[in-house]
Parts: sequence; structure tokens; C-alpha cells
Amino acid sequence: MKLSSGWEQSVYVLLILARFPDNRAMNSIMLADRLGVSQSYLKKIIKLLVNEGILSSTTGKNGGFSLAKPLSDITFYDVFLAVEGRGKIFQSQQLLKNFLGSEGDKAQKCAITDALDTIENTLVSTLSAITLEKVAQETEENYELKDLDRWIWENN
Repeated sequence: MKLSSGWEQSVYVLLILARFPDNRAMNSIMLADRLGVSQSYLKKIIKLLVNEGILSSTTGKNGGFSLAKPLSDITFYDVFLAVEGRGKIFQSQQLLKNFLGSEGDKAQKCAITDALDTIENTLVSTLSAITLEKVAQETEENYELKDLDRWIWENN
């Protein structure tokens, strides 16, 4: 399993928008330029975040995107669901019967499927335990963020 680049881009977009005063909005072009990523791809990712209720979208001259809820209410798993989808993360191909060959009609419990389910449950639990507020706090502890705040002020 590999996370798409959209997941990480989403997290940074949310961290940037959380620093905006009074939930002011920013357009996707400015966000893509700041992060140095594809504008068209980021627009698709942002749309997914809006559809999931993580971001709000406003139209007009001062339109753009803003947080729909506080970072304390957004987990890594919420972002994962928005960007990667709601299907199973690790889907077994159910190859046990083929693997067993002539004994395939005796197939009942698959150790591989059980292991994948355990891994998925652990991953979901871990992603759900990390809020973006925690990530933002840790980032602020490690960096001054003066350049980011200046950029936000200049583009607000």
C-alpha cells in the first residue's frame, strides 16, 4: 500500500488554512503555488475535502477554501478517507482455494486475510488517533513559521 501524494498535500493545505485569520478563504491556485504542486491535481484533492465536509468552499471575488471544522476535529484518517476513499485498504484476492488446489473445497480460514484485517485495523486506529491539531502544535514547536505567516498576510 502506498499513500497518494494527495494525502500529504491535503494535510499541508489544512495546516495552511488553519493559520488564516477569521476563517478567511484562499484559492487553490495560491495554495498549489505555495506548495509547489500541480494546480489541477490540488483542485481535485480540495474538491474531495469539500465533499467530505473538511473544507468549505465560497465563490466570488474573495472566494476560495477555508476549514469547515477545527483541526482538533480532523484526524489523519479523516483525510485518508477523503482522499483515498472508503473501501478496504487491504483487500484479499481470496486466493486460498486456488493455492490449496485439490484441497480448495476444504478452505475455511485464510491466515493471509486475517493478517491483512489485523494490519488494516491497526492502521485505521493509528490514523484515527492523530489529529491535525497535534501536528500543527508539533510543527509550531519545531519551526517559527515566519515566512508562512508573512505569505498568508500578504495573500489575505
